[in-house]
Amino acid sequence: MKTKARVAGVGVFLVLSFLAVALSLVSTSLGWGSAAVFFAGSSLFFVFLLGVFVLSSPAWRRHKAQAPTSSVEDFLSLFPHPALLADEEGRILAANRMAEELSRLTGRESVLQAGKSLDETLLPPFFGSWTLYLKKTREEGGQLYRHSEQYFLEDRSGVFRVWARELPPTSAWGGSFLIMLENVTEEASEKAALREASEREAGLFEGVPVKIAVLDRNFRLLRCNLPMQEWISKTLGIDPSSLPGLPALDIMPQEFRADWKHVLRRVLIEARAFEQPRVHQVVGGVDYFHRVRLHPLTDETGNVREALLLFEDVSEYVRLERRLAETTDYLNLLIESLNDGFYAMDAQGRFTFCNQTLLDMLGLTFPDELLYKEPRDIVMPEEVAKIERMLERRRRGEKVFFETLLRRSDGTPIPVQVSSAPLFRGGSFVGIVGIAHDLSERKRLEAMVEQSHQDLEKAYEELSVLDKMKSDFIAIASHELRTPLSIIKGYADAFQYGELGELTPLQLEKIKIVNARADQMTKIINDLLDITRLEEGRLVGQRWPAPVEGLVVNAVSEYKTRAAEKGLELSHHVEEGLPPVSVDVWRVHQVLENLISNAIKFTPAGGSVTVLARRPAEPGVVEFEVRDTGPGIPLHEQKRLFTMFYQVETDSTRSAGGLGLGLVISKGIVESHGGRIWVESEPGKGSSFKFTLPVHEEE
Repeated sequence: MKTKARVAGVGVFLVLSFLAVALSLVSTSLGWGSAAVFFAGSSLFFVFLLGVFVLSSPAWRRHKAQAPTSSVEDFLSLFPHPALLADEEGRILAANRMAEELSRLTGRESVLQAGKSLDETLLPPFFGSWTLYLKKTREEGGQLYRHSEQYFLEDRSGVFRVWARELPPTSAWGGSFLIMLENVTEEASEKAALREASEREAGLFEGVPVKIAVLDRNFRLLRCNLPMQEWISKTLGIDPSSLPGLPALDIMPQEFRADWKHVLRRVLIEARAFEQPRVHQVVGGVDYFHRVRLHPLTDETGNVREALLLFEDVSEYVRLERRLAETTDYLNLLIESLNDGFYAMDAQGRFTFCNQTLLDMLGLTFPDELLYKEPRDIVMPEEVAKIERMLERRRRGEKVFFETLLRRSDGTPIPVQVSSAPLFRGGSFVGIVGIAHDLSERKRLEAMVEQSHQDLEKAYEELSVLDKMKSDFIAIASHELRTPLSIIKGYADAFQYGELGELTPLQLEKIKIVNARADQMTKIINDLLDITRLEEGRLVGQRWPAPVEGLVVNAVSEYKTRAAEKGLELSHHVEEGLPPVSVDVWRVHQVLENLISNAIKFTPAGGSVTVLARRPAEPGVVEFEVRDTGPGIPLHEQKRLFTMFYQVETDSTRSAGGLGLGLVISKGIVESHGGRIWVESEPGKGSSFKFTLPVHEEE
């Protein structure tokens, strides 16, 4: 009975093994890679059990005891994969031919031989050691299998499934191990590829910044990525757990509902994608825009099995488009509001854009009258060569700025000033932009200015003639007046000093008046002559080194009596160690006389006049000052003091007379020496007239 049962068991294993092999072949022919791998592994497993079953049977033990060793090798050759027997130390007892071929794939020179170690002969210790693996097999019992990466050569690798089982002690090979290897490199590669594809799909599904939902043929949701789940929850308040099986129409924007049947037919029946580029939704008072797309997913026969619903957020693009449109409108408004003509040209030098101002300048009405014309078509003929040169310079990358004459539609010229620059994109010349400024008004003004200039030159020539006549008249008149005035002055002095006899007191008083008026007239004549000399540049004569103290003392001493008669204190102070100045002594004395005389004239009785000389911070000069305690000079009159014929209006000036030429002459004398003269005064605090003269430099 036991023998029959074992025979029946062998039959069952054989049938199952052949069935698994057949299913593996069918799966391979149908392209079911995973199923083929499964059935192939099953067949190997059944064959392995069959081998264990046979080797452990009493009949095999009796046969083994009577049969030579080669019968074991014959049995191992029945396995469709590398198979061998090994003891607990990992020494090979027997192996089939496929195991020997496997050992050659490792690159070893030797073949499988009894007594060889598995670690040395068959495979490297990819488990750490065959001895440890066989020990684990004995401890756990049953059959073990595991995957392990096996390196054949430096440039080849593979994956194997390993079965091992200890044979029962009652068997002919009791205590030994049956080991079978299956090359599952292709299976492992397919699994790795499937795993990689699955991970890539999951990464794309969740990683892309697009809301994605997968729909079945009934357009019900199968699954959604996280952005789509969050969007549905935000807009509709639907919990993500309720999404599977939900009709797609429930999550579609309102504008799709009216045309939903058409969308279904397009996607399900015609297998064509559907797209709506702009779908507007308001959520929480915020505008959202999506590009909504439905893509059919077909099988091998072309039938739609699923569909992808994609919501791509284009809100930012829409906002940018609106801003771009607003910016473009603003730019166009700005260009149209320019008072100058604006234009753009392409790389061939043809007009592609212009504002209304440029059209008005050319006498045109519509842009089409100018577009695609060349600059030579709108300039005067004599300007064509210049325009061509400027165009070539812009093509070379230069900015240009030039004037030219445009030709209006009626043929008349209009002068313009052109500022133009080239445009480059990606390093290539693509066009030109420029501004044309109408010069008509400027040319008109330039003509007026030129005419005015000519008129002024003519008037200047006439004034020069008149001025020359005036100077000549003053010179002649002064000389002519000086002769009779000298006679009058001589007789007045003779009468005043008793040379022509004694005079009565009344007569003497009248003679003194005549003498004073003669002195006044003499000063006026001298001032007029000095003005003439100043205009002719011959007022200052030869310069000599002069001591500063001598200049000050001489001038002050002449006015001591006059100051005392008016009740004024006249004093002076000269800083010690001052160097001599290089001057025309008589003319510097004249400046000091004018300033001291004015100070006495404008200072009321009881006041004081002080003449000072010092070395200022400015190098190479000596500073002189005439300071009084008079009423001061307002700021608005200080600026006019050194102009011809100007006098500050006071009672003193009206009584003293004069032409107001003293300060003008003084200014001319000081500046002719290379110095400067100025006034410092405040109303009610007196005045201070200062001037500088150059220090004498030793040669």
